[in-house]
Amino acid sequence: MLQSDKQTLQGIYPMLYAFWTAQGTLDQEAMTLQVEYAISSGADGIAVLGLVTESHRMDGAERLALTRMVGRILAGRLPYSVTVAGHSMDEQIAFAHAAVAAGADWLILQPPNHQKLSEDALIDWFVTVGETITCPLGIQNNPEHLINALSAEGLLRLSERMPSFTVLKGEGPVVGVEPLIARTHSSLATFGGHGGIEHISLLQAGAVGLIPAPDCLPLQVRIHRLWQNGDVESRRQAVAIQAEILPLIVFMNRSLDGLLCYGRQFMARRLGLSATFDRFGTQLPTVFGLQQIDAFFAALAKSEADWLS
Repeated sequence: MLQSDKQTLQGIYPMLYAFWTAQGTLDQEAMTLQVEYAISSGADGIAVLGLVTESHRMDGAERLALTRMVGRILAGRLPYSVTVAGHSMDEQIAFAHAAVAAGADWLILQPPNHQKLSEDALIDWFVTVGETITCPLGIQNNPEHLINALSAEGLLRLSERMPSFTVLKGEGPVVGVEPLIARTHSSLATFGGHGGIEHISLLQAGAVGLIPAPDCLPLQVRIHRLWQNGDVESRRQAVAIQAEILPLIVFMNRSLDGLLCYGRQFMARRLGLSATFDRFGTQLPTVFGLQQIDAFFAALAKSEADWLS
């Protein structure tokens, strides 16, 4: 189990895609390949059940099955983060304990999304759920896509009431995340999201890491390591790498359905899979879209050859 010290939680935690068989069940072979890809790419940890994992389209049993599957595959080789959602406190508490039993080292609690809560009520919700759990905890603060989020003052109040709350997943434009980091940096380790579209700016703002889709994971790990070096030349290289992968990140993040459609296709190709299946069929790839993926794949291969060799 990880220590609760926020300094132990940092780096690049790819949020895994959910891969499905033609029969609509979780594809263990593809999930295994994805975990091994993340490990070999230098990831600092593994994350599941964010939007990239399609958790919003799964029921509780499917979310738990995926959590257990990845936990078995990972087998403690990297820190394991699981996002916990649920319409009731009891539902979140039960899932959180099951996730820890499945190998989760730390959890990200998602605010309830079925009704708008006052800040006091939201803090009480997180405390009630969190006080039953012994591992380090984070919360997902995404005011653009979730109806409940905390202010900087609310985050500090939550941290005071719940010492195990040491991580913030701060999502949205960096100009909105930076004030939260500035107010809470002594108490919380902040990870960015949105695929790393503002990775460099997040690092400049004081974020300790990123939870992106795994599309360009090796280069995002490289960016993080270069930034940690701290010297001018290393940071110049980090900025240059970010500029090269930014068109791919923007393409993938134009819409959630587009990310799940083309991102999974892109990752399947990275993993050497001959086919992949979208169980939900919300958006199907087009010939033009796949041509775009071909171009991005070739560009990424060149960037990796230039920066990782």
